[in-house]
Amino acid sequence: MKGGYNMTEQQKNDTITIKKDALWKYSTFVLLAIVIIAAVVMFTGNSLTTGNVIANNNNNLPTQPSQVNAKLSADDNYIKGSFGGGAKVTVVEYSDFECPFCARAYTDAVAGIKSSYSDEDVAMVYRHFPLTSIHHQAQKAAEASECAGEQGKFIEMHDMLFEQGVSGSVESFKQYASTLGLDTTKFNSCLDTGKYAKEIQDDLKEGSSQGVQGTPGFLIIVDGKGTIISGAQPFTVFKQAIDAALA
Repeated sequence: MKGGYNMTEQQKNDTITIKKDALWKYSTFVLLAIVIIAAVVMFTGNSLTTGNVIANNNNNLPTQPSQVNAKLSADDNYIKGSFGGGAKVTVVEYSDFECPFCARAYTDAVAGIKSSYSDEDVAMVYRHFPLTSIHHQAQKAAEASECAGEQGKFIEMHDMLFEQGVSGSVESFKQYASTLGLDTTKFNSCLDTGKYAKEIQDDLKEGSSQGVQGTPGFLIIVDGKGTIISGAQPFTVFKQAIDAALA
């Protein structure tokens, strides 16, 4: 009987050990799941600042335009039309060269607007909105476009940054400048000294003051009033807003 009792006790201990091991494994899996869920929530919860699409369909367009400062200076970066061109509608784009949603807008909405409307009807201005907390090359990429703009090649650098990417950081930007035939000594000095760093941040502050919450963010301006379109919306959304303004 004593031997039987010892066997039962051993089995009981073994059972407890197995349960403890299982509990430890389950606890580890649960903890891992909580960490993953928290990360997902943190990312999606900040969708307004990660370059995500903020609005997804035509029904999300603002029904009333908001007041904005439509006085643009002569050195603003026009990617369609020009300063003083008298366009009926001005589209101001707040964007980030490292943002994948901005790249999507570049190939879809921006390309569609440029090809579908004359400069007399629509002008487009590019403003910087670098999300430096998650896009670590965005600030210097923006500065690179301004340094290229000094030599009359803003649009070319703008296109190259979106098409070739920014992962190579400053050295890649300097190579882009060489490819575009810029005076590289002048360009490199401009980029290395951060000549346009403040201007980039001023653009970002301006966009925030107008209600831009993430990239890309657009203002469709007519007669000093602007309608915000947020996110990488398809060209059809912009066409709806622009056609209504031109009607």
